Amino acid sequence: MTNTSRNVRHAVRLALAACATSASGPLVYAQTAPAPAAPVEEVVVTGSRLLQAPNDISISPVTSVNAADIQQTGLIRVEDILGSLPQVGAEQSSGQSIAALGVATVSLRSLGSQRTLVLVGGRRMNPGGAGGVSGGNANAADINQIPAALIERADVLTGGASAVYGADAVAGVVNFVLNTHYQGVKVDANYSFNNHKNDNATYLGYLTAFGAQLPQSTANTGQNRDVSILAGANFADGKGNATVYATYLNSSPAVGYQFDHAGCTITGGGTPTSTLHCGGSGTSAHGHIIMSGIMSGVGTTLVSDAVDPATGVLRPFARPGDEYNYGALSYFQRAAERYTAGAFLHYDVSEHASVYTETMYARNTSTAQYGPSGSFFQTATIGCPNGPGATPQNSDPLLTAQEVSVLCTPANIASNQALYPNITGNQIFVYVARRSVESGGRLDNYASNSIRQVAGVKGAINDVWSYDAYGQVGITQLEDIEGNFLGSQQITRSLQVVTGPNGQPTCTSVLNGTDTACVPWNVWKPNGVTQAQLDYLRIPATWASTTKEYITDASVTGDLGKYGAQLPSAASGLNVALGTEYRGEKFDFSPDYVYANGLNAGGAPSLPIHGQFHVWEAFTEARLPLVDDKPGAYKLSLDAGYRYSSYTLGFNTNTYKFGLEWAPVQDVRLRGGYNRAVRAPNLDELFAPAAVGSGGVADPCWGSAPVLTQAECALTGVSAARYGHLSTNSAAQINTQTAGNPTLTPEIADTYTLGLVIQPQAIPNLVASIDAFNIKIKNTITAISPTTIVLDCGLGIDPALCSHIHRSPGSQSLWLATNGFVDTTTQNVGINSTKGLDATAHYRLDIGKAGRLGFGLAGTYTKAFTIQPDPNGGAYDCVGLFGGTCGFPLPKWRHVFTTNWGAPWAGLDVTLRWRHIGSADVDRSSSNRQLSSGFYTAVGHFAAYNYLDLSASVPIGQSADFRLGINNIADKNPPLVPTGTLSNCPTASCNDNTFVGTYDTLGRYIFAHVGVKF
Repeated sequence: MTNTSRNVRHAVRLALAACATSASGPLVYAQTAPAPAAPVEEVVVTGSRLLQAPNDISISPVTSVNAADIQQTGLIRVEDILGSLPQVGAEQSSGQSIAALGVATVSLRSLGSQRTLVLVGGRRMNPGGAGGVSGGNANAADINQIPAALIERADVLTGGASAVYGADAVAGVVNFVLNTHYQGVKVDANYSFNNHKNDNATYLGYLTAFGAQLPQSTANTGQNRDVSILAGANFADGKGNATVYATYLNSSPAVGYQFDHAGCTITGGGTPTSTLHCGGSGTSAHGHIIMSGIMSGVGTTLVSDAVDPATGVLRPFARPGDEYNYGALSYFQRAAERYTAGAFLHYDVSEHASVYTETMYARNTSTAQYGPSGSFFQTATIGCPNGPGATPQNSDPLLTAQEVSVLCTPANIASNQALYPNITGNQIFVYVARRSVESGGRLDNYASNSIRQVAGVKGAINDVWSYDAYGQVGITQLEDIEGNFLGSQQITRSLQVVTGPNGQPTCTSVLNGTDTACVPWNVWKPNGVTQAQLDYLRIPATWASTTKEYITDASVTGDLGKYGAQLPSAASGLNVALGTEYRGEKFDFSPDYVYANGLNAGGAPSLPIHGQFHVWEAFTEARLPLVDDKPGAYKLSLDAGYRYSSYTLGFNTNTYKFGLEWAPVQDVRLRGGYNRAVRAPNLDELFAPAAVGSGGVADPCWGSAPVLTQAECALTGVSAARYGHLSTNSAAQINTQTAGNPTLTPEIADTYTLGLVIQPQAIPNLVASIDAFNIKIKNTITAISPTTIVLDCGLGIDPALCSHIHRSPGSQSLWLATNGFVDTTTQNVGINSTKGLDATAHYRLDIGKAGRLGFGLAGTYTKAFTIQPDPNGGAYDCVGLFGGTCGFPLPKWRHVFTTNWGAPWAGLDVTLRWRHIGSADVDRSSSNRQLSSGFYTAVGHFAAYNYLDLSASVPIGQSADFRLGINNIADKNPPLVPTGTLSNCPTASCNDNTFVGTYDTLGRYIFAHVGVKF
């Protein structure tokens, strides 16, 4: 049995090479070529439930990364491994901080993790639980749960696969095939870190001009320590095998201030040619006070002053000098710790039954850090000591005499009260923007516990039919414990201060009994904050989610050719699969009171979600060989599949596929396929209550020179008097209301693939393929971006969207207060489509005494990535673009080219990788009216990026190996993405002035690996 298993695995690897589907490595090794394999069993490949010969080429294009490829990269996180594939777009990764969710996800074709189905051994992986919070998807798998050391190969299937695997396989499938039948003991240890030379004169000049801390000349940071143990043995005379594993990963954080390109938040002014500089948030470290009023019948800003950090004088707020550099504290790589453990067991009870179990457990913790909490332009009612009717009992004693002289002039009091009629006497109404730098950066402490259990039985019924029946349960618990957040209620109370009975500054809430613990927050003078104030202001906030998934599946496969169901022109007969599946999913999101109500300053409210659904499915698949080994048709075959699904959500779906393969001669094969796929709405999309938080990148009507005209801004709710006077948010955010929608229906996708595979006998060991893909998704489940809503309203593209814009009364702002926001409730609207080509090639060459060379290419050309977010509006194409609307860069061409040299000396194996990411332009530079807007011309174009990686391995004796490598040899800085009025840096995808997950943001990656087998 063990020999057969090894033969099968070896044959599968050869088949993958024959399919030209390896993504990064040439599948070339320095060791002596193995002896010819013995006859092998048929196997199941990704994209089908049918058995087929291992050397058959899949009709569906499959890209594969095997264990050797992974080792050559030195990468230890699965999201980083997949991220190097040109078919995979960036999403949640270890480099996210303020937009982190504590998970790692995969997005095929950049269509989103909600449209990418993740499998483990051909079975659905349980959801990661990151729903309920902004940017999360309750159904997306957390690939942190996959131990990289256990991966035998990872298959990436292009295009829809819902007919085979069910809903969510719209963009495709990622199938992790794990080493579940191991014999012996294997121990692997990895150590890696990032090395960066801080010598960029431009960035260092920004830091110096701003007065920011300069980084050390060289940064050595982001250390990763990883160890894994894999052990297995056969038993019962080879009838069974038990394999166990355990892994541990510890990652140190990398922080913005350690890097020249991330030591400050780089921003620009209000015009495209503005000089870039260090800046940040208008919520200053030393205090920013804004006072508005009415003058000559027009709303205006009366005061916009900073508390001078040296003198304590209230003086005009200066940009950028008074802005807070929040980027310096932001983690570029989250601190993380991960444990995984599990076991795989199978036992042949008889020739007709083999029982098997799979147990996988993962605990993953990580910490994200970003800019401190504080009063983010919270409002405060202040009593002027010199105002009408002022007494010590209604006046703020913390104001200095100079501050009183600025804020509390009779004219200012009258003007301010005219704008806010409820404010009378000596009271004024102001916005206070003050970072709590004394409390340190905000923290999100994520912890995930996941268990996945499979138990099943499979075997042969007779020589025609076989069966497989299993049950699966997956449970994931994910939580976030926030740290160093101030409470918004505490801030409000601590700013409303008068003189108490003891003659000391006292909160009014103490006097009226509302909050007797309140301690006045002295933001009015430098160094006025005490530990007692911090202890009062800081509050805990947490949320927890639990995702449960239950699956039962039973199927039979049959070779009906043995019953005579075979065409005379074919060498084999009809193969069929029939089966049924039940799946139940339940999602509970439980925030505490503080988190649910958004009472943590700088956090967003997220209300509880409790939802579930059940789906019953029946499916079938068939493959019919039409012609074999005939002139003009070395091979011609057809396959098809169908799945019917009935949801308790009130809808049913039908998905199906058709594929055709034709090899006119042995050297050339053509393959094509059509898939109808669906994505059912996930539970947070269905049931999330409405909540307002930060989002978007800009209000095109803010600033002194708005992007939209006065008439266009009027459609969005801006009066003529306020046009050109709306305050800008230097953090480039506007308030966004998100909400689920229980009436959602499934997305529907049509995917087409057409490919050519060449394996010429005249050139041994050369395999090449090119596959075209075309994916069109209709009825997309989406929340139209707030920026798109405001632009489409103002430009008259869709007047109905104007009702989604809710500007704050008086200020007409979309960010100063939570009553100003854009409603982005999830809807079934619009169309999303993409098309392009995948190209792969592999060649192995024996160079005699010099050893062997291997070459591998995996590249993707994206011709179009079209989004029509609004059915009443036009479409725009994001290929070659990045920015606030298009998100992560989507270059036209990406590739990985690998050269491997198997040296003739001591088993030395050397690998050189060339990673190419094509050029991209900011989406605002597009001529499309839905994208076109002002942008910073100095950084509106990303040149193509080329990275070189080098690694070498050598065996140590018969049972150990050592590998050393370096990625990004040249230590290239990532491209610059500034914030500001014309920001290109969306919060969800941008961190520390660049796009993490797309580019190497931490400099060189240096790694070492030692493996020992017993």
